[in-house]
Amino acid sequence: MRELPSPPRVRNNFDDETDGFRRMTVLVIAYYFPPMGLSGVQRTLKFVKYLAEFGWKPIVITAGEMPYYASDETLLEEIAPLIERGEVEIVRTESAGLPGKGKNGILKLPGAAYQRFRSKLLQTFLQPDSRIGWKKHALKAIDAIYARENIDAIFSTAPPYTDFLIAKEVRAKYGTPYLMDYRDAWVSNPVLNFYATPFHKAYAAKLEDECLRASDAVTVVNRGMKEVLLNNYNFLNHEDVRILPHGFDPEDFERAAPFAGHVGAKEKFRITYSGTFYVGRSPKVFLEGVCAAVAQAPGLKKDLELLFVGVLQKEYYKLIQRLGLEGNSVVRGYVAHRESVGLLLSSDVLWMTMSDDISAPGKLYEYFGARKPILGLVPKDSQAARMLIDYGAAIITAPDDSAGVTEAILTLYELWKRDALGFDVNESFVQGFDRRMLTRDLARVLRTIAHPITA
Repeated sequence: MRELPSPPRVRNNFDDETDGFRRMTVLVIAYYFPPMGLSGVQRTLKFVKYLAEFGWKPIVITAGEMPYYASDETLLEEIAPLIERGEVEIVRTESAGLPGKGKNGILKLPGAAYQRFRSKLLQTFLQPDSRIGWKKHALKAIDAIYARENIDAIFSTAPPYTDFLIAKEVRAKYGTPYLMDYRDAWVSNPVLNFYATPFHKAYAAKLEDECLRASDAVTVVNRGMKEVLLNNYNFLNHEDVRILPHGFDPEDFERAAPFAGHVGAKEKFRITYSGTFYVGRSPKVFLEGVCAAVAQAPGLKKDLELLFVGVLQKEYYKLIQRLGLEGNSVVRGYVAHRESVGLLLSSDVLWMTMSDDISAPGKLYEYFGARKPILGLVPKDSQAARMLIDYGAAIITAPDDSAGVTEAILTLYELWKRDALGFDVNESFVQGFDRRMLTRDLARVLRTIAHPITA
């Protein structure tokens, strides 16, 4: 990876938060962006929201209207004033034509088995992913942007990894330095990515290698991803790859107060899951553990409320019924983000599950922001487990240990009955994930790769 000189400082009257540099423009390449919902849009949205405070104008290139699994118009409200003032610009293109038709613009999330089948089928024939068809539309729109704007840096976030290919081509054509932002690992991600043959994996590795060599900076969400990249690509060094974790926005929690009431009975022991069960994640072990806990603890059946905030597939509805937990379960479906945050605040315990040891789902950071006890079904030595330990207010079980879930539920229930669920949260740890401060760090990385014109 090239070493670039530090950009010169500019003698002007910008405040300290811009570090004395002139305001610059960053092209943000992000297929997923509001009003699309779900967790994949949050990181990019919050960076765009706060970059103006640190001397950058983001121009976001993203997919146009298309059916998707969730929509949240309220997310765009967060940046509407910035758009009106010309501090943020959104450019929407034709989409890639996937994932297909939906009713009122909303797709039905398929069951786990079909998700796995469809994912493998698409990844067998489309590399690096099913959004490769968007590339030509994005490049055409980017040419139009360059015809009228001076772009100082590119921020490209993935998945989809097509975003990286687009940034690489723009870098080659215009010479603009670009930053590769990994929300999820690429070739080394066994949960998200499937390779039908060794050739498929070798081709993906070739693409990743080319993108990394052409990039000017790399950011990842946790140390595990950084270590994997350094191990897989020996031309990278520790300074080339920087950790820029997911986070939470304190403003979301301030706005969420009106939504923080219980949706069921007020005096319930509420355990909440926020998000969607994608490939590699399932509520099965958790629900089986809860079922066993209900059988062991007098009163738990009456007191327990399991709240699911997000899209829940039909097969999991059936599992809830089969385990006799239908009367204890409240399924809200997908709700506006501010409402989902309010429901976290109204909960007694939050839970999550994951099977790999490298990821740290975005929901985990919002759980931290809610400062509630967390039950984590995660691998023992995973990134998520280490973070939960640092958080302080967590109980950890293996993702396949239903007996461990049962024990944890019984422990938490006894504490709830005694009004003693006040775990000590590591506040300094939590504050390290403030979205605004993370954006400040991103702005500094962008400054190191950009070439500003001095005044």
